[in-house]
Amino acid sequence: MANRQLTKKVVDAYKKHGEQVLEEFDEALESKQIKPFDIDLNFCVEQDFGPNFKEKIMNMGSDAMEAIVTSGTFNQMVQRTIRYSLQENPREEYKLSAITPVESRGECEESFKDWGVFSDIKVHELCELEPSPLYGIASDYLEHPNGKTVGAGIAFTREALCKDPNGFALQQVPKIADAHNLYREEKLVDTLIGYNATYDRSGTLYDIFYEDGATGTPFDDGSGGPWINAASLTLTCGEDLQTVKNLFYDMTDLVHGRPMSVDVTNLNVYTSQRTRDRILPLLNATSVEKDATCPGSGSTVHYFMSPEVANGMTFSPIEYQRLISAIMSRYSLTQTQANEWIFFGKIPEFMAWVYQIRPAVTRLNLSEEAQRRRIVAQYDSISKGYAYVKEPQKAVWLTGDSSAST
Repeated sequence: MANRQLTKKVVDAYKKHGEQVLEEFDEALESKQIKPFDIDLNFCVEQDFGPNFKEKIMNMGSDAMEAIVTSGTFNQMVQRTIRYSLQENPREEYKLSAITPVESRGECEESFKDWGVFSDIKVHELCELEPSPLYGIASDYLEHPNGKTVGAGIAFTREALCKDPNGFALQQVPKIADAHNLYREEKLVDTLIGYNATYDRSGTLYDIFYEDGATGTPFDDGSGGPWINAASLTLTCGEDLQTVKNLFYDMTDLVHGRPMSVDVTNLNVYTSQRTRDRILPLLNATSVEKDATCPGSGSTVHYFMSPEVANGMTFSPIEYQRLISAIMSRYSLTQTQANEWIFFGKIPEFMAWVYQIRPAVTRLNLSEEAQRRRIVAQYDSISKGYAYVKEPQKAVWLTGDSSAST
């Protein structure tokens, strides 16, 4: 809810002391002492047009209206609202965007390739005067998918400004920026669950996840796949975590067949709220007891271990309903089936987001047609980007015992 008193305090200080106040206001927004949605844009409109602003707005000529809206207090504040709302997530916390690396590429370019990313250069013994062998990289690359341009706009009519007593209409402007953040998060979710095949390795497009040969996952049978990073298993015991570790241990580089290096003690873990609540006691027990029978004597020895020793893994699962909803939608699963899915991986090493155009919101000059439609302010937005998988063998899915797609 907009804070009218706070906005009045800032505007009054701005009128008295000028640009210095706006600089201090920017610092408060940057440090999040003040939120973009604290700005009462309705109050700013009143400052530009006076206490009887509704009557003026309804009857003022378009050119005069344009001049005031462009240069007044409203314009100063709405620009800041837009700028800093790009750093906010007012709809819902975006739990992947915060930890996924963001890269930048050229706006008008396509078909990016990371050349030589899979090169396997080895030294050779040389005879006298024998030259070293040369390794080329022209046929060894990771090809990126093409980015998509997305946009959204919003326009305000005279009637909208005059019939919105609480200023909710004006608060829609920052939501344009958030729409781009939401688009990025949804694409990252699709990438995390393997819905989009984006791993093009030297001209061969691979799926992201391959199962262990069972029929309990929606992923392709790994018997013909290059790696196994999915299993139809419900985590019910701490020892089941060994299955996750074994999947990582068994992965090898496709170029030279050497084992992949993955730190399994500190993974990013995502699942449903229900599964998180269920497995936390397994992961956070103060001690774990294990019985071992001694050879010869047949006596049983009891070992008491910490969770770190017993599981060999330390992490805190994060529940994420948006992820579960995407699994249900993309793979035609029930809520119960999707709830059992658990992701283990190194997200910064597994995937990334590329911006070719970072989200930007701009105010448009009003055309003659817009003025005839009684539009007094119009905004447009644009961004361009894509998610891509850097290394699929840095992630594993457990999909429960009955998650085959229906």
